[in-house]
Amino acid sequence: MPHKLGHVAFNVIDIQKVVSFYVEVLGFRVSDWMDDFFAFLRCGTDHHTINLIDSKRVRMNHIAFELRDWTHVETALDHLSRHNCPLVWGPGRHGIGHNIFSYHRDPDGQMIELFTELDRVPDEDIVIFEPRPWHRDQPQRPKIWQKNPTAANLWGIGPPPGFLD
Repeated sequence: MPHKLGHVAFNVIDIQKVVSFYVEVLGFRVSDWMDDFFAFLRCGTDHHTINLIDSKRVRMNHIAFELRDWTHVETALDHLSRHNCPLVWGPGRHGIGHNIFSYHRDPDGQMIELFTELDRVPDEDIVIFEPRPWHRDQPQRPKIWQKNPTAANLWGIGPPPGFLD
């Protein structure tokens, strides 16, 4: 069983307008961007609570559940395998947010992410991500990431075709 609901990702038509709504109206804070098409916003200490992806249509991209640690990921993947729920992508480590991830589909085809070790912002006055050994920037601060394989997965391949559509 997952530890908690971590975040939800949505494809949106006008990302600047939607980010402005979440920031200016609801009080979210921007953690990171990938170029100008993928925003990561938070309303607590987790790196992101919502992801917004510029797209041609509005839809849920994925829902993410936090697991306790790497051994919990291993147990979850074994469990899903026994229930004929194959991997769509992963395991890997996202560059943005630095979480270990795996993606699967539920019976209706909705994308589900299982993750652990997501970056955290413990102090909003400083806005530095909690130091981790896998950070390549020291200190790790919010930034605009270039669209490249390491932003999506520090360990290897990027998402499968159509993943962000």
